[in-house]
Amino acid sequence: MKDLALKTQGKPSDCDFLLNEAEHTFVSLGKCFDTMLDERKTKVNVVGSIFSFGFLLTKLILNVAGCAIKNTPKAVVAIADIKREIIDAGTQEWSQYQKELKEDALNEKIKQLKYK
Repeated sequence: MKDLALKTQGKPSDCDFLLNEAEHTFVSLGKCFDTMLDERKTKVNVVGSIFSFGFLLTKLILNVAGCAIKNTPKAVVAIADIKREIIDAGTQEWSQYQKELKEDALNEKIKQLKYK
């Protein structure tokens, strides 16, 4: 476990990476608006700014999709574990309930036999 922590210590997590990409994308969007509203900028600058934002947005979307695909097996396993725990707990409760019903029925029969 320690080795895993040491290996991943210097590497940013998927969430950190995606948040960093999103931050760059929104900064690019802000620059794009600044360029469009600045009267001194040429149309080429505006188009370049729009393409830059589009590129970063596409890159962010691809990274999010890749992260989702990469972590899908982990999510499926976690959901299966939760489902298994819920089913096991339900099975135990049902078994306990049936046991109590049988005990109550036996106690009732014992009471009936005592009164006869």
